[in-house]
Amino acid sequence: MAAAPVRHAVIGLGRLARALVPALRAAGESVVVGRRQPGDGEFTHAQAATQADWVWLTVPDDHLQATAAGLPWRPGQLGLHCSGATPLSALAAAPAAAGFHPLKLLAGDAGLDGVHVAIEADATHGPALQALAGRLGLQPLSLPQPMTAQARAAYHAAANLAASGVLAVLAEAQSLWAAAGLPPGDALAALLPLTRGALDTAAVRGLPGAVSGPIARADTAVLARHLGALDAAGLPADLLLALGRRQLALAEAAGRLDARQATALRDLLAPR
Repeated sequence: MAAAPVRHAVIGLGRLARALVPALRAAGESVVVGRRQPGDGEFTHAQAATQADWVWLTVPDDHLQATAAGLPWRPGQLGLHCSGATPLSALAAAPAAAGFHPLKLLAGDAGLDGVHVAIEADATHGPALQALAGRLGLQPLSLPQPMTAQARAAYHAAANLAASGVLAVLAEAQSLWAAAGLPPGDALAALLPLTRGALDTAAVRGLPGAVSGPIARADTAVLARHLGALDAAGLPADLLLALGRRQLALAEAAGRLDARQATALRDLLAPR
C-alpha cells in the first residue's frame, strides 16, 4: 500500500520560504503557510502546524528554538529547519527533527532547481527527505548523523567561504582597481566576468586545473610588482599573500611548477 501523502506547513515567509513553498507546490505537495501576522484567509503559526505532518521552520536562526517551543506539536510530526549553522537540538520541542539546508544564496526570485541540499536526518526520515529532494529537482547530500558541533561549524564555514568569502576577494580587487586610477564604478562590472570565468573553468577542470595567473606561471617578477602595488596604495598584503599560498598549492597539485619555481614563489609569498 502506498504511503499517505505528506502534508507540509511552512512557518515564516522569508526569502527561503518564498523559494521553498512554490517548489513544494510545483512538485505536487500539499502546503500551508503560517505567518506571525496572518491576513484574511491566512494561518497563524499554530494553525498551520496543526494541519501538517512536516512542519518547516524557516524563521531566522535565533528564533528557531522559541518558535518550535511555541507550536502545538502532536506525536508523529517532523520539525525541519533549513539552517546550516544551527543544531537540530533547536527543534527539541518537536517529536522528531531534521535539517534540510539548500546550498544557495537566495535573492530576488531565485529558485532551488539543481541546487545541492544538505540533509541531516535519522534513518526513519532520511529516505523520505532524499526522495523529496529528488522531486524538487535538488541534489541531496547526507550530513553526518549525529553531527558534532565541530563538524557543523566546519561545514557552515565552508559554505560561507564559498559564498560571501568571494565578495571579500572582489572588494580587495576593487580597492586595487581604484588604486590604479580607474573609475571605481566600473570595477565590479569589469571584474565579475573574470570571477565567473574562473568558476566555470573550475566546474569543468577542477580547482587545480583552473588556476591561472602569475603563480601558475611561476612569474615571480609580476607577483612582486603586485605586492609592490599594494604597498604603494597603502593596502595590507595579508589577503593577497594568503590567497597566493593557496593558489601555489593548487598549481603544485596540477603539476604546473618544478621544485625551484615552487620554492621561489613560497619565499615571495611568506607571511610578513
